[in-house]
Amino acid sequence: MATNPPVAGSTGTVTATPGASGSAGPQTTGERTVLVQEGLRIHSSASLSAAVEGTAAWGVTVTVLGYNASGGPWPDSSAPGAWYQVEGSTVTGWVIADPTYTAPGVLNSIGFQDKQIDGALYPTDWTYSDSSGEVVFEPQTGTDLPTLVIREATTLSALGPAGLTGYPSVSSDSEVVACGYTGTLVKYAAGTGASPQPTTDPGGGSVTRLADFVQFRATLSPSYAIDIEMNYSTADDYTVFENLLDSILYPFPDCEAATPTPNAAT
Repeated sequence: MATNPPVAGSTGTVTATPGASGSAGPQTTGERTVLVQEGLRIHSSASLSAAVEGTAAWGVTVTVLGYNASGGPWPDSSAPGAWYQVEGSTVTGWVIADPTYTAPGVLNSIGFQDKQIDGALYPTDWTYSDSSGEVVFEPQTGTDLPTLVIREATTLSALGPAGLTGYPSVSSDSEVVACGYTGTLVKYAAGTGASPQPTTDPGGGSVTRLADFVQFRATLSPSYAIDIEMNYSTADDYTVFENLLDSILYPFPDCEAATPTPNAAT
């Protein structure tokens, strides 16, 4: 995780690295990156009662050796019970195959302390631009690019109106948890026949309005609210949003002392 925040107006890129598709079937080879803020326990066998051989920290990449579809269902999870056999730098064992705990491929990590974001994970073939009002992530190459934006303000109202003009809501969930904090996640879809349109978002960033839009908003303290949103058009694009939301680290109590989950079971 980056410990020095990027300066305002800076941009950053990393070398492009192919990642596994978010729409692929169960992964049996390749890499996965740990999203869980408190780390992911590695068991000696595919069982929660098996000995814990070690813990893979947030942002660490492990190599997948195999997949076991048995187990679970896990407490507080809608994911089917399954396990990945993985190899870390010093330990080989089994971890829960919940998609909110790990993501396929290698992810890059970055922190923005001026925005009270200790860390977030994003694809290594994406880039970011950091300004005083927001951070914009997007792929390094391509046309009609998806854009993932993080904005912060003192209150939700200070973030401005939710949603987009011309994009009706298609679903809403007010119980989405990110790093211990509950917020509202709303998905929107453009009107029939809408085409990509370059525009400027509320924070001043250049984005392209695509077929779909998703927005997560939450209040983390009496003086801090956050908006994480994305313009996208494919399921794989949306997986990038999910992974960042599952991985983001805030310097607030509920995030620093997250409720124990199955990965922390002994």
